[in-house]
Amino acid sequence: MTLAAHNDAKRAWGAAGRALSWWVGELRGVWDDLARRFELGTRAAIVIEAGERYWIVRQRQRVLGQIDRTGSDPAETRRTLTRLAQGPSLTIEIPQERVLTRRISLPASAEGQVDRILRFEIARLFPFPAERVHFCHRVTGKGGLANDGGAIEVEVVAVAREVVADICASLTEAGLTPNAICIGGGTGTAPLYLPGAAIGRPGPAFTGTTRTLLVTLGVLVVAALASPILHDRMRLAAADHEIATLKPAVQTALDARDRQRREAAETASPLRLRAARPPLVAVLDELTKVVPDGAWFTSLTVSGREVVIDGLSPSAAATALALEQSHDFTNVVFRSPIARDVQTGLERFQITVAIAEPKP
Repeated sequence: MTLAAHNDAKRAWGAAGRALSWWVGELRGVWDDLARRFELGTRAAIVIEAGERYWIVRQRQRVLGQIDRTGSDPAETRRTLTRLAQGPSLTIEIPQERVLTRRISLPASAEGQVDRILRFEIARLFPFPAERVHFCHRVTGKGGLANDGGAIEVEVVAVAREVVADICASLTEAGLTPNAICIGGGTGTAPLYLPGAAIGRPGPAFTGTTRTLLVTLGVLVVAALASPILHDRMRLAAADHEIATLKPAVQTALDARDRQRREAAETASPLRLRAARPPLVAVLDELTKVVPDGAWFTSLTVSGREVVIDGLSPSAAATALALEQSHDFTNVVFRSPIARDVQTGLERFQITVAIAEPKP
């Protein structure tokens, strides 16, 4: 066998392996989706809408009761939760006001690899490192551009791990275990489910049905090697190589654009910048409203529309989330790692926020 033939065979087997891996992943995703739909479709399935203060317990669309977590005795809250949430399956629905959402565009060739891409991009999209949040996504549309290769619109949703941990801890105290945790969608929009690891639940076990599906898959592997799926996998591999080749040029263009923006900002009129600077009193008033109880600032620096905040909080992530959800602030970023203050036991943080431009 010549070297060229050996390389061609190696590439073919590599493409076949990637195709098989993709097919197994798709099969498992369908399995998870069917299991969730079956659980939610049963008449006795219970859903708890876990707001920050009020928890609403539903059975399908019928409201069974409401629990005030802060205004009730903890023991009574646990008894009420245990009484209302009895059923064969329990799903926790986290409302939109407790999560962060971003919409991004990716090349169409990345559609089957969005999860892998987001693991590296999550810290750029949200003011938290990947280990501090649970996240999920869905593809909301497809279009053109992306170097004429097409693009996909992706909705990415993230929720702080401590929010999920607090919900699960309250359920554990009441003797309950959720089957799944989802992010509530809008009207006519299906909920987005967090990974099973969010509740310490591994993927579905290899039951008899799963084994039957995998055996069937093995029978179809030979046909799959010659199917359009293999062709698509090979196109994706070529697209990955093309993206890697174009990345230096794209980075150079982005650096040039950033440099032009900085130069334009430096040459802008000082009078216009001074006129656009918001009153400090208004900034302090809005910060007082949005910062959670128990958090306090040790220093505050305002430079133009940038505000640098140093402070202490029971939860730095909760403080950043509150600032992110305010309409008056944008670009919430941790400037330094979060540290535990030895004397107070609180988390010491340094956050940078941008004051939002006034609406016309």
